[in-house]
Amino acid sequence: MASDFFNLLYHGYTGEYQLMSALYRHGLDALRPPADMGIDVVSLNLKERLENPEVAPETFYFQVKTAVTDVREAEDAPGAITTVYFKLTDAEIDLLCKGRDRALVCYVYNSEVDALTDAYEAPFMCFWLDGTRLAAIRDAGALFRLKGETKQTLAFQLRKPTHEYGHWYAVAVDVYGNQAPEGYLGTVDTGSAGASDGAYHYSIKGYLDFARGK
Repeated sequence: MASDFFNLLYHGYTGEYQLMSALYRHGLDALRPPADMGIDVVSLNLKERLENPEVAPETFYFQVKTAVTDVREAEDAPGAITTVYFKLTDAEIDLLCKGRDRALVCYVYNSEVDALTDAYEAPFMCFWLDGTRLAAIRDAGALFRLKGETKQTLAFQLRKPTHEYGHWYAVAVDVYGNQAPEGYLGTVDTGSAGASDGAYHYSIKGYLDFARGK
């Protein structure tokens, strides 16, 4: 049991620092609040405001979830699918659903070395839901509570079509595996976003552009 706890703890740290690194790459300061208020990472445009005090303050709030999967695409059988699960408390969900200045960021790592990525340390997939999209999924009843658990579960299927040029994508699903309204996040290829909000849900830049109204 102790081993499971520490594995979850370190996997969680992995995702949080991965996000902080991405925010720094985009010129934002990132910090982890000392108190657990349902927000893991906060970003500030500190550098920009120090250089120009007339720039308006910009703050974004993130809850980070991390999952590890062993999905593998066989060379003789294209196409793959796996489901990952993220647990959230009611308070965390309510906090995140208050606006688009906050987001749930999910990192998925693959335990199969070289199966889908060139480096084991790199996330296999990262995707985000801003507060308004998470609220739509919640209000559609797609979140579910497993028997005996106090937290709610948000499930995603990671899919890759069987055709040669298919791209991976994430879909929020309900307890029965059915696609949730607003659950389709587009595909990971940069040519087209595909999500109904027109955002690119597979990069932190995609979230920043969306939150800034670009």
